[in-house]
Amino acid sequence: MALFEKRYRFTSNKHSTKGMMALFFGMMSLISFLLATVITIGNKAETADRMGAAGFLAIIFSFIGLGLGSTALTEADVFPILPRLGFAVSLISLILWGGIIYVGFAGL
Repeated sequence: MALFEKRYRFTSNKHSTKGMMALFFGMMSLISFLLATVITIGNKAETADRMGAAGFLAIIFSFIGLGLGSTALTEADVFPILPRLGFAVSLISLILWGGIIYVGFAGL
């Protein structure tokens, strides 16, 4: 019967609100990147100026997600998974948008 024993761990930890918000902003930026890329490729770059404006807003979302994720990582008594995910997703999104901007300026 020892196999089916349930082991509970009671802690006072909670999920960080800032971590949830960081993950939300990071996911919004990443989804914006994917949609802008698909729409721009589908329209043969005819809507590039509109997608550039969406990209600028998504970069702001990425910076907000990075800030919230880094402050949420320093909070006490919270589970670290959401702040880490939010920080990572925001960083990945910022790197992807930075690559798009570099390609645009370099003319590749």
